[in-house]
Amino acid sequence: MEGFLSRSGRAIHQRRGLVITFSLATVLLSIVLVLQGNEFEDGNAPPTAMESGRALELVSEELPVTSTNSVTYIFSHETLTWDEQEFEDSVRAALEGLEDGSLGVLEISLPYDTPDDGIHLARHVSLDKHRAAVFVKFNGAEEDIEEEVGEIKTAVESETLEILVTGSLIIDSDFDRLLEADERRAEIIGIPLSLIILLFVFRTVVASLLPMAVAGCMFPLATGLSFYVSRWFSMTQYSVSMITLIGIAVSIDYSLFMISRFREELDKGADVEDAVATMMSTAGRAILFSGATVAVGLCSLFYFTATHMPSMGMGAFLAVLGSLLYSLTLLPALLSLIGHGVYKFPVRIPGANRDSRFWERFSTKVMKKPVSWLAPAMAILLLLGTPFLNVQLTAGGLDTLPPNLESRQAYEILEEEFPAFTASFVPIVIVFEEGQDPLSKDLAVEISEVCDGIRGVVGVDSVDHPLCSPELFDVDFAQWPEDARTTWSTTVSDSVAMISIPIQYASGSDEAEQLIKDMRVFTSSSDKEVLVGSWTSYEVDMKEHLVERIPVALAFVLVVTMLLVWFQVRSVLVPVKAVFMNILSITASFGLIVVVFQEGLLAGPLNFTPQPLDLMVPPLVFGIAFGLSMDYEVLMLSRIHESWLETGDNTRAVSEGLQASGRLITGAAAIMIAVFSGFIFADVMIIKAIGLALAVAVFVDATIVRAIVVPSAMRLMGRANWWSPSFSHSRKDKGDA
Repeated sequence: MEGFLSRSGRAIHQRRGLVITFSLATVLLSIVLVLQGNEFEDGNAPPTAMESGRALELVSEELPVTSTNSVTYIFSHETLTWDEQEFEDSVRAALEGLEDGSLGVLEISLPYDTPDDGIHLARHVSLDKHRAAVFVKFNGAEEDIEEEVGEIKTAVESETLEILVTGSLIIDSDFDRLLEADERRAEIIGIPLSLIILLFVFRTVVASLLPMAVAGCMFPLATGLSFYVSRWFSMTQYSVSMITLIGIAVSIDYSLFMISRFREELDKGADVEDAVATMMSTAGRAILFSGATVAVGLCSLFYFTATHMPSMGMGAFLAVLGSLLYSLTLLPALLSLIGHGVYKFPVRIPGANRDSRFWERFSTKVMKKPVSWLAPAMAILLLLGTPFLNVQLTAGGLDTLPPNLESRQAYEILEEEFPAFTASFVPIVIVFEEGQDPLSKDLAVEISEVCDGIRGVVGVDSVDHPLCSPELFDVDFAQWPEDARTTWSTTVSDSVAMISIPIQYASGSDEAEQLIKDMRVFTSSSDKEVLVGSWTSYEVDMKEHLVERIPVALAFVLVVTMLLVWFQVRSVLVPVKAVFMNILSITASFGLIVVVFQEGLLAGPLNFTPQPLDLMVPPLVFGIAFGLSMDYEVLMLSRIHESWLETGDNTRAVSEGLQASGRLITGAAAIMIAVFSGFIFADVMIIKAIGLALAVAVFVDATIVRAIVVPSAMRLMGRANWWSPSFSHSRKDKGDA
């Protein structure tokens, strides 16, 4: 009796025109969703679920004058100094373009405003006096100003002075631009290489183009759904990157296995309908389990709720969903329509032998001396993973962008050459109760107690704000000192107040992180909602969140994956072995990215600055790579299990299963590596690191693990591979869903 997937295959064959029409309709609908736009959040900012992110959000919304609406222009000359008249005249002339344009300029801070103020000059003039920094604040909402970034960069011009532009607005704009360029570059590299590999595997043009059709439908569907989902689920620009990164590779891989099984059945003499039905019940079942294992790994990312990882997980999940949908509907319909035309337009490849028995012979050789092969393979995997023991983690920052990027270079000049710019500040954000009068003395008394506590924290230079001085509130606001009134007008709204606290430590240092923790001892004691912001605060929040969540996410992935593999092959030992080997291959990739990105191997060719890994990279890579590595394990085990059910001979089953799946998995792995390799040349560091880690994980899994570890381990375990509790035996032989 045929199973559900077989019957589905026959139904698709009989209604192939309707299925193709429906698939095209979904693509058109997806394009409509894309055209409607998205509501992506800023993936560069700390998530609002964290204390640091909420602090930044409140400041941006309630205190735009103090937030990110500031742009810095650095004027430089090799011989002229800032105080020479020609230099000053050139600066003022260049700035006229800002006032002549459509931009709403709120304030321009020049070194010439108070030339006798040493502190002011320390912010505006470099140590060698050949550079001058001008800080411009723009009026309006941040999202509106972001649309004018192009004009902001081009409005200031000079024939005399060199001008560099930086600031958070510029850096964020550059980041988004680079991310889009990374996606296009990956597609330009990955898609042609994938097509070449498909031609090598299938040796016909028609068969090779079909996976591209599936990928071409998947991308607009997943992108459109991500745009739609962003209306009610937190999504960032990273989501589309994940669709490109995961979706193209997975959709092509799934199509490869489906088409290969279809052609295999045709070669056996089956008619088109039977070939489609068998393809669905075998390869279709395998990719369903494979997709489920990938989804399990991605679901682990949703548990990190206070980060941007759920957004990235959602993008990848939608890509896998789209890949499965079209691989199990559109592709069978197209194969049914084309039939034996799948062999049309053959391509002759010198040296390629479709009937090669390499994998059968090699696996047999490995299984003759399993210990001699297994021991060194395990040693290699452990050795590759060793550098990860010395991993350093950070929340990222400007160093994640290319070193030749203008906005980064300008910011680094400010840090290195402008004495006062290097000062670090920690913003404390006080959230008022609804209807509360900010000028209430009772409020000032309460906040002053927090200020007093913070003053005693090691590394705090000073705490100075009207809310920290209750005595000011004994007189009318008009009688306050001018500097206090100025501070109040720029840092207090009806809803929040911000106190900028200068500290002695560099952002991201261990000392700064401890300072943040010490500050929060006092801010958390207040009855008011008092938030500690800054990038260092974000690092503290991230580390605490990951330490809390990683054990649960890890346990979920391991347990559910083992259950899925058990459900597929009805074995107790095989799932445990598969999960263990997967961990080893991922650990190997972790070790390599530490050597590359932290230690600086290939820093020059890949255009990056050696630095600690981004905090999100390890859990992201684990969640994605674990599912993708299990992808091949599941597809290979499905063929081994088929042979085991037919022969009852473990050694023969492993040999035949590897022979049946070996060339396909090699091709599939090559396609994934080709797609991931496109991201290795990305400009955004986190994308570059994920691309390399995934490429390495797939390579290790498709070579060392599959070729050596799997056959040797399964040979040693013998018939125990297939032991399962008695309650599962009754369904063991049902090979269809």
